[in-house]
Amino acid sequence: MIAVQMKMGPRIADLRAMDLPYTLRLYGVTDAMFDELVDEDTRAELIDGVMIVHSPASMKHDNLSGFLRVLMRGLSEVKEAGIVLGPKSLIRLARGRRVGPDLYFLEKKRVARKLPREWKGTPDLLMEVLSPSNRREGIEEKLPACRAAGVREIRLIDPDEREILVETRRGKSYSTSRVSAGRIDSIVLKGFWLDASWLWAEPLPSVMVCLRKILG
Repeated sequence: MIAVQMKMGPRIADLRAMDLPYTLRLYGVTDAMFDELVDEDTRAELIDGVMIVHSPASMKHDNLSGFLRVLMRGLSEVKEAGIVLGPKSLIRLARGRRVGPDLYFLEKKRVARKLPREWKGTPDLLMEVLSPSNRREGIEEKLPACRAAGVREIRLIDPDEREILVETRRGKSYSTSRVSAGRIDSIVLKGFWLDASWLWAEPLPSVMVCLRKILG
């Protein structure tokens, strides 16, 4: 039997009345069960037997993550560096650990011409936009799982706190910094950088103007 715990919202019997955003947590889920329960329309992740089902993203979250994907994908394509994906595709970090980050980068030499259904292994760079409904999972569960898998560069972007948690793998350990202003360069995707002020602006700046600045 799978136990269900609701993080936000009223009775499980009346999901239609739940306020957004919400998170459902199903316990005792194996990889095989996850495959049976999840289809392409379900936004869910699996971390150590816990299946985390997310509500649809807020417009603010979707807007910011889309902004970041366009910037990273634009630079990656110009440099022919690799591929940028997310958030609907899954990464199988390890047995019992499947995550769907807002965006992730894979170096060109690691990507086959025919893309698999899901990526099995470690992405080179991973970004997640935090929100009230996923902040705990992002920091307490997904971040440790990504570190254990050896993701070379991890960024957790918190628009509410106006802070970016930057984790960079150096050897077998990680260096950690919290950035709220200024330029942040990637060591994995060469030439890619962000100005933190872009992420806190309302409305967001022109993606094409920002991409031209990145491309120089």
